[in-house]
Amino acid sequence: MNSDKRETADLIRELEVLEGTPCSGCERPLCGHQALVALVMGFKCAPRCAECLATSLALPLDRFLDQVVGLVHHRDCYRSGWEWADGRERLESSARPECLQPSDPATRKPRKARMVPSPNPEALPSEAEWDAGQMGCGDLVLELRLRLGRLAPGGVLKVTAQDPGAPEDLPAWCRLTGHALVEANHPNYCIRRKQA
Repeated sequence: MNSDKRETADLIRELEVLEGTPCSGCERPLCGHQALVALVMGFKCAPRCAECLATSLALPLDRFLDQVVGLVHHRDCYRSGWEWADGRERLESSARPECLQPSDPATRKPRKARMVPSPNPEALPSEAEWDAGQMGCGDLVLELRLRLGRLAPGGVLKVTAQDPGAPEDLPAWCRLTGHALVEANHPNYCIRRKQA
């Protein structure tokens, strides 16, 4: 099995697991499209719906979804995941399905307040390196999100990513999340963690 088919098969298995899982923000059950958006953004372990992701990034939902859908339709494995979700919801090829529209505020559960310990900025590194090898699709951005989260705000992560989709995936992911891509010379990338 070639690597593209393997990535697609792995992605579909992850979507099957995440479908129906409650959003870690609002607890709304995720459909296949919502699960795919969570995976694209690197939220495999604590999946969130598109609305909660857009809110956490301080982006209007429409703008956030335009960017994510553009990225989804650019990668074969993501596009296959989108088509899988369309099939699960019995939709013809959908540009923006109903499930990704804003929910009724009256039916949304309020977000639970979480106590998050304040990290000691002096204990966090300001620079790190990571060789991602051939890692692609959702696994790359999931690990990238975790590694950037360990850096001090403004810290720089030097990434080596051999995946052929990295030259387009990493800039798109940085635009969506607000992190700064300060250098991109495939396979080498430098990403500065956003300040907040």
